[in-house]
Amino acid sequence: MHKQRYYPITLLVAILVAASSILFLDYRLYAQPEALSCPRQQTVVLSGSNAPPLQGLIVLFAGQVVGGGFSDPAGNWRIPLRVNEPPGIYPVEVRLRSNQQLLASMLCYVDVPLPATATSLPTATPLPTATAIARPTTALPAIPTATASVPSPTRPTATPTTPLIGTPTATGQANGTPTATATASPRTPTPTSVRTPTTTTTPEPAGLAVTIEVFPYDPDTSSLNDEYVNLYSLEENDISIAGWRIVNISRPERPTFVFPPFILSPEVDLYVFTGPGTNNLSVGNFYWGRDEAVWRTGDIAQLLDAQGRLVSAYQVP
Repeated sequence: MHKQRYYPITLLVAILVAASSILFLDYRLYAQPEALSCPRQQTVVLSGSNAPPLQGLIVLFAGQVVGGGFSDPAGNWRIPLRVNEPPGIYPVEVRLRSNQQLLASMLCYVDVPLPATATSLPTATPLPTATAIARPTTALPAIPTATASVPSPTRPTATPTTPLIGTPTATGQANGTPTATATASPRTPTPTSVRTPTTTTTPEPAGLAVTIEVFPYDPDTSSLNDEYVNLYSLEENDISIAGWRIVNISRPERPTFVFPPFILSPEVDLYVFTGPGTNNLSVGNFYWGRDEAVWRTGDIAQLLDAQGRLVSAYQVP
């Protein structure tokens, strides 16, 4: 009799626990992604800390791959997203490139007011609107000069890479003007000489919040300077980027741009244009001086500091 008296109460508690579990799972399954403000022609940095170490990531905007990046050894990641879509609400996802595992999901409100209940997204940091600059065309846009702290524009001395024997090579200078260096040797290579391939290793992370984004060459345009690389510093202090390198690690020849002495200030855009031109240190415009495009879909750009440590990476969508 004692057990029968408490049986209905036990059954009621079990039903309530089961109902609560079902409601919780239903909430987890159907909860809406958090809202993110994405103004047009501006860059939003997506970030998180839930990725496996040193893994490739992709960003999907409305189901289309629009960018990517890499996680650091601690699983942290930062990926810039620049929106140029008509006003509307678009789904955005960050996934592992290897197995499409979902890492982050959100709704991107492009020039549309956020819902009244939306809260700021902890894993995405929009960049200040005062420094956002639309993609420049051949006629370069005016950029404020008061935000960059610049040393005297001393022409740097480039260190050419060691060429093959008897083969003239061209080394790109930071001022956009390539110089030819020819070396010759009377020694004739023997037919049995074999070049040993080198092993590509992952550089040590530098631990700096500087993003890199690549805008590849559009064959419908007539200027190589419509292809460029954009750097943006999220650090709180000025950074000297003298000797920093931008490297396309996907090409056998590994095209490399080396920065001359320059101070990158916080929240300032810096541009490296592929074609010829004269560096403008007062506004942070640099010219690679190449006569052909550097970037194509799938190429990986790495930004390395003067010690060869990895600052940031980007995969061309």
